[in-house]
Amino acid sequence: MARTGNNLERIKFQNIESIKEIIYRQGPISRAEIAELLQLTPPTITTNVANLIQQGIVRECENVPSQEGRRALGRRRVLIDYIPDAKYTVGVECGYHGMLICLVDIRCNVVAERKYTDRISYYEETIDAVARHVEELLEEQGIPREKIAGLGIAFPGFVNQREGVLRYGAINKWKDKTITKDLESRTGFACIMENNVRCCAIGEAMRSDRLRPETFAYFLVSRGLGCPMVIRNRLHVGEMTGAGEVGHMVVAPKGPVCPTCGNRGCLEGISSELAIRERCGQAVREGVPTLLNAVCANPAEPQIEEILQAQNSNDHVVCTIMEDAITYIGIGLANIINFISPPLVIIDGRILQSEKNQKLLIEVTRNNLFSVNVEEVDMEFVPFNKFRAAMGAAALAIRKFILEERR
Repeated sequence: MARTGNNLERIKFQNIESIKEIIYRQGPISRAEIAELLQLTPPTITTNVANLIQQGIVRECENVPSQEGRRALGRRRVLIDYIPDAKYTVGVECGYHGMLICLVDIRCNVVAERKYTDRISYYEETIDAVARHVEELLEEQGIPREKIAGLGIAFPGFVNQREGVLRYGAINKWKDKTITKDLESRTGFACIMENNVRCCAIGEAMRSDRLRPETFAYFLVSRGLGCPMVIRNRLHVGEMTGAGEVGHMVVAPKGPVCPTCGNRGCLEGISSELAIRERCGQAVREGVPTLLNAVCANPAEPQIEEILQAQNSNDHVVCTIMEDAITYIGIGLANIINFISPPLVIIDGRILQSEKNQKLLIEVTRNNLFSVNVEEVDMEFVPFNKFRAAMGAAALAIRKFILEERR
């Protein structure tokens, strides 16, 4: 592909986006620090910051002494930061936990979260319900429409973010649905859509309470498995629609058939929540002695919370199944790390809230890493939060409709 050249207009957009980004990641920050970090001239910073102040999205913070605890000589530094309530975005996930909606301010601070019981079955009804619930939430919170920068929506499945199309939905097998266009017409808000796990990753990159490395991987174990990448603060979406779909990486060629892809021995078919539930349910149906008969409402179809309860009680059957699943997850994760060498892997999932499972995953992963990767990659476990993808969708909307310049 031919490389495009630069022109003054493109450079102008790049400069303002870089300034917005550095304020977002490192604010409160002084104009001089912005200029130094971006290697831009002070007049460029002054002009662009003045424009952002005029737009009402950033402000000069209260003067801060240059040396804490000492009386500052001369002028104090004036710092620049975003005004949290200047704008808001709404994130929506239509997924396995139902319809979840999250309202956040410009700093990704959660203002409100709601779970709705609408069935995600028929496409038109689902889109109508999303639009209706967004309006209800804004009215309930007293947020005027003009303060909403945009709407982000997350779906499990194959998503083409650039075109706003759900190529294939993992829940109801919807195909080629123009969700972004349809929601924009119903809500009147600018919309952006992404895969639910990739939304989780961008949410971690945008969180205001923790500064992440510019590059990291986000590894999720749920009904399926995914591992999207954030590279230099940008979500890697790939040239097609399947970036991060590691769940169908084959780790045991003679393993069970995956009901989703039809192949044998992929991670989802062995180590997903659905695979673990199926193996535990099969043990019950075959009459194998297990605590699942006592802790499950329906032992033949155990839920993951019930399985974890039995594991915590050291049930031999469940512990064996879980150890097998975690072992294959560790092998898969080691393959990912060996291939892409991220400095950080953020690990999410209900089965990985257990300290025992975390230790096993770390052990198996590190035993299968190559060379210096063993010492140089950090693995961080995050608490399970069913709203994480909805928060990530809202964060994606912040990046798209606030931090990026519309050309």
